[in-house]
Amino acid sequence: MVDAPSPSRHAVLCVDDDASVLSALRRVLRAEPFEVLTASNAANALASLRRNKVEVIVTDQRMPGQSGAELLAEVGQRWPRIGRVILTAYPGHAVMSEGIRAGVDFLFHKPWDDDALRTAIHRLIRRNGRRHAAARELEPLDFDLGGEGG
Repeated sequence: MVDAPSPSRHAVLCVDDDASVLSALRRVLRAEPFEVLTASNAANALASLRRNKVEVIVTDQRMPGQSGAELLAEVGQRWPRIGRVILTAYPGHAVMSEGIRAGVDFLFHKPWDDDALRTAIHRLIRRNGRRHAAARELEPLDFDLGGEGG
């Protein structure tokens, strides 16, 4: 169900067990300068993340098997540079607390504001770009200084 993104474009992975929500997200993001990948559950999302270079993941909170916060906590451990967004139809203290513990960047209530969601995704992509540039500046130079290891 998930296609590989074009190497020259950023990828955003949208995860929801409701096909109509995934369709709405695709529609909201279709004119944006990034690929939109989709997954119907956390297991498929993790498989997609292993295959694709994703900049941002947008996930539903309430899904069978693994919640959005649980998924994003795992994403944060494995791929800490990926931006993390939760969508929820059931806002409240518990969801906010879980999101904070999972290191979520943004939490949106359904129905979400399209412009706010697009703005959040763009912010996360820009932040990742700055992080990648800073990491490249800090990469050690690969000099051969001779000696035993040579």
